[in-house]
Order: sequence, then C-alpha cells, then structure tokens
Amino acid sequence: MASISNGGNNNNSNTSNAAGSGTLQALKANVVDRYWNDIAAHFREPGFSTFDKERTRRAADRDPEFMRKLLLAVITDRPGQGDILPSVIAKSSCDFFSSLDRNGKTEFLRLLARDFGVLQEDVVKAAEQYQDYAHKEPESKALLRAEQLLRHAIVPGHNKFFDRVSRLPGGLKFLIDMRQDLLSIIQTNKGDVYLSSLNESLKEKLQAWFVGFLDLERLTWQSPAVLLEKITQYEAVHKFKDVQDLKRRVGPGRRVFALMNKSLPAEPLVFVQVALVERLSDNVQGILDDPSPGHANPTETVKWLSGIELGNFLIKRVVRSLKVEFPQIETFSTLSPIPGFRKWIGQCQNLGQRLLLPQEESIVSQLGQETGAQSGDVEDQFSAILKHPSTFSDSETMGKLQPILRRLCARYILLEKRRHLALDPVANFHLRNGACAHRLNWLGDTSTKGMEESFGLMINYLYSLDHIEMNNQQYLQDGTISVSSRDTGFQKVLMDSKVNFRQDVGAGGAVGQGLEQGPGGEEGEVVQVNGSNFRLLEIVTA
Repeated sequence: MASISNGGNNNNSNTSNAAGSGTLQALKANVVDRYWNDIAAHFREPGFSTFDKERTRRAADRDPEFMRKLLLAVITDRPGQGDILPSVIAKSSCDFFSSLDRNGKTEFLRLLARDFGVLQEDVVKAAEQYQDYAHKEPESKALLRAEQLLRHAIVPGHNKFFDRVSRLPGGLKFLIDMRQDLLSIIQTNKGDVYLSSLNESLKEKLQAWFVGFLDLERLTWQSPAVLLEKITQYEAVHKFKDVQDLKRRVGPGRRVFALMNKSLPAEPLVFVQVALVERLSDNVQGILDDPSPGHANPTETVKWLSGIELGNFLIKRVVRSLKVEFPQIETFSTLSPIPGFRKWIGQCQNLGQRLLLPQEESIVSQLGQETGAQSGDVEDQFSAILKHPSTFSDSETMGKLQPILRRLCARYILLEKRRHLALDPVANFHLRNGACAHRLNWLGDTSTKGMEESFGLMINYLYSLDHIEMNNQQYLQDGTISVSSRDTGFQKVLMDSKVNFRQDVGAGGAVGQGLEQGPGGEEGEVVQVNGSNFRLLEIVTA
C-alpha cells in the first residue's frame, strides 16, 4: 500500500556533494548579477540617469511619476531600440520592486494593474469593428484582421511586463515571488478589482509557463542540499523536527517526489511525501514517530502557486511511478488534515445555527453538568464544552463527543460547499484530483495543531486507479463527490441531511426523505441530497 502525503534522482554520492551543488548554484547567480551590472553601467534610457539600484531609488524619491515612467519604459516598444536595452530596463524595474516596502509594492502593483490593464475604449472600438465586418463580410480578410485587432485589444498591457521579465535570468522566480507579494496584499485589499485582475493575468501566465514543462523527480538524501532545505521550509502540515527526521522521510520505505521546472532548478514547485505501509493508516503520529522502514503517511503541500492546478499532474505521475516500481501496490491513499473543520463549527455557532440532533442534546446536557458549562441552551453548552480547556484531555468526555464530532465532520466534508465544490480546501484539492472520501479517523492527529484545527480528526482520501478519471470529471462538472461506502458515517450523514439539518430528523435519527437514488452499476450508486450529487463506491482496501 502506498500512502500519499502532500507537503530527481541525483547521482551525488554524499551530502558534501549536495552542499557543493548548492555552492555552484550560488556562483552561477553571482556571475549573472555581474553580467547585468556591467550592462546596466553602459546603457542609458532617455529620462533615466542610470540603472544603478541606489540611484534608481533616489530618482524615485525625487520624481513622483518615476514608477509610472519606469513601467511605461518596460512595456512600450520603441523602433530601433534593440533587444538588450528593454531587458536592462525590465531588470531595473525588478530591482526597484524588490527594494520597496509593503506599501511601495502595493502602490507599484496597483499602478501596474490600473494604468497598464485593458484599454476599454480600444476593446469597444475593436468589438464594434469586428461585429460590423461579421455582418457585412463574414468570410473576408478584413474580418480576420478585425478578429486579430480584437484579440490584441483584450490583452492587458501588464502582460508585456510579465513576458519581458520572464525572459530575464531569474525572471520566472521573480514573478513567482511577486505573485506571493500580490496574494498577500490582496488579502488586505479584497475589494480591489484592479489587483484581482492583475492576479488572474499573472496566474494564467504562470499556468501556461509551468504546465506541460514539468519533470517529476524523486528526492533522496543524495539530492542537492538546497532542494532538501526547501522541502523542510515548505512543509506546512507536519513540520520536520531535525535532520534525522528529514533523513528518515527520504529514506527506505518512503518516497518524496517533486515537480520541477528546468528554469527553477532549486525550487520544488509542488512536492508529495509517500509512505509504503501494510494497511490504511489512521494516525499520523504513529507514522511520523516510527523509525522503521516501510511506515509513513501523507500530507500535502502546495505553496505559492495558488490557483494553478499542479496537484493533479503530481498525483497521477506519482501513482504511475509507484506502480512501475511496485506493481503489487493496489491502494493509494492519503491521511489528510481537515484544517477548516473547527473554524466552521465556530462560525455556525456564532451565526446561531443549531448543530445538534435531538438524541445528541441529552449527551451534551450531561457533559455540561460535568464540566460546569450549564449556562444557556444546549447549543450554548455545546459551544462552551468545545472551548473548555479540560475537554480534550479527558478520555471519557472525548468518548462521548466522538459520535457528535464525527457526524458533524462528515457533514462538513460532504455537504458544506463553496459554490458547488467542497468548502474544505484540502478536501477540494483531493476531490478535484480524482480521489474519493474514504474514511474519517478519530484522533488521527493529536498534535496541538491537529486538535486546534479539527479536534484531532483526519481523513483518508483514496485514489482508486479505476475511478480517478471519472471522479475528477464529475466533480469539476457538477460537484459530484465520490464517497466510499465502507464508511457508514458518510452514508448516514447523507441519509440524515437536509438544508435545514434538523428538519426531517426523527428521534431515531433515520431519515429517508430528500435522498434520491440514481443509476448504479460498476461506476457506483449515485444519490442526490438537496441538489448535490454523491457517488457511492465499493472499494476494498487492506
């Protein structure tokens, strides 16, 4: 069995070679910097005294319009200026942006988005001309030319900036870092349509540059030190404890795969940790703390390429690679966190939504008496119990809360949506990549972070080779979630759930209304709950 965790073979023979490789990368970077400094010292652009970083900064302080002039110089083509000068100007703009503080970067990006976006007047004019030729001369060269003009008009000017910067040495890495800054700035400026438009343009560019030009590499203890250091930095779910922990996770019985782009040899774009285990894992601490080979389990880490779908390429390539190496493996599963579960419960309680079933209220009332959380109605008591510091250190209390929290977690994974897709970000990632929701695991992560995010619950997402493509297509088409029929909790929440969660639930907890069955067969039984589709799959695992 292979367990997949989200968070190139190199022939170096030891760690000193790995460190030497990193030194070589640094030397290459210094040579490139000297090259550009030499060019900048010998080329001048009218209106700019020099491209020296410090002088450029001083010029910006003196001239309020300097930033706009610099961007205009990067984006505007001038007859006879050659190829080198535009690259030097673009390099200067990158250095200038990197020197700015957060406020300066916000101003730079907003200017790039607002003043160098799509010219609406040109679009309207080109569209009217295209429409005119489409009616009068539908098969003429004039219509083709009008189509070209319209296509050109809807391309934002800042795309020229991205294209020019991407051709610089280190330019692609600069744009990735710029997008990381942009995403952070958007978080505090969510209503800014210009910044959102700029983000979409840059995302589309990065998607086009990356997808189709990626190599799958296995990282081992002999891989370059800079790559191993990056995965320890980027792992967000299960942090690396020390060097021995890193060595164990890339050692026997385990695999770390990364998608790499040749233009970014020191940057793992997306990486996945894999463990070879005998049976489906239900606790991540047992995996991470087990020093013996052949035991580990997954998390997944996709970093600054937010919105750029690389996970699907990674998962499928990893599965194919493992099947070649280990033809006997039949089950590919994750042990994944549920990062939004506790936050969602808190939001529901703040909005006054009722979460408990009638048969659960007596349990909560009893716990309220035992913990001293007796004020308010039973929903208020439930909220107080979940916030009480002793709740999750008492095994008896946890045992009573387990069926309630498992049911709510199944509801959260399956029924809570953003538009028509799963609300939980990790669930959405795996479901859109073709996985099915397989099994909830009580106390699957007992770390402080695991308890704070999901009361310790984790979930196995199963990648069944016979169903990946169908799962992926149906989820993206209409939000259909594939669910393993092996987890009775998932089936029960589908049976018991309506938009008003308590509306049709009787004292016995069994509900048949609102659940419509569709065709079954080898592709699984399709059921519908309040307009959402679910496909029940019968999958046998170890």
